[in-house]
Amino acid sequence: MFKKLSTGYKITTPGLGMALIFFFLPWVMQSCGNEPMQEYSGLQLALGSGEGNGYTGNIFVALSLLAILVITTFVIKSAQRGSLTTRDTYGVLVTSVVVLLILFQQFLTTPSEGVNRQILYGLWGYIVGWLLILIGGVVNTVELRSGKEQRR
Repeated sequence: MFKKLSTGYKITTPGLGMALIFFFLPWVMQSCGNEPMQEYSGLQLALGSGEGNGYTGNIFVALSLLAILVITTFVIKSAQRGSLTTRDTYGVLVTSVVVLLILFQQFLTTPSEGVNRQILYGLWGYIVGWLLILIGGVVNTVELRSGKEQRR
């Protein structure tokens, strides 16, 4: 069923697994004003805390989880075909860059006035997973271009 997996996807696949695992681990300790610090996982940040404190979730974090599923589909389809397409290369590249930019903007910038935040290992692992996905996308791009040049 599965033919040859590209070199880029051999890097991307562990990144996808890593990102998926770290999504469910603690991302941040956060509080507003004088409230005590609370720990939030990626899932809690995506869907909301459900504790009645009014936090309804972050659509960008939820979309980053959806992006993992989309790239997993790219990996599976490419492996079934046994070849790379432009969508495989640029789809992975663009998606990973957008997710990383959103993560940096949402969590690694200075929080707004009155918000205390401490970044935990779950978010760092999630970012490393997405960096592996990005590196795999770059390798796929190089592999696709060199394959096109060899056919000329």
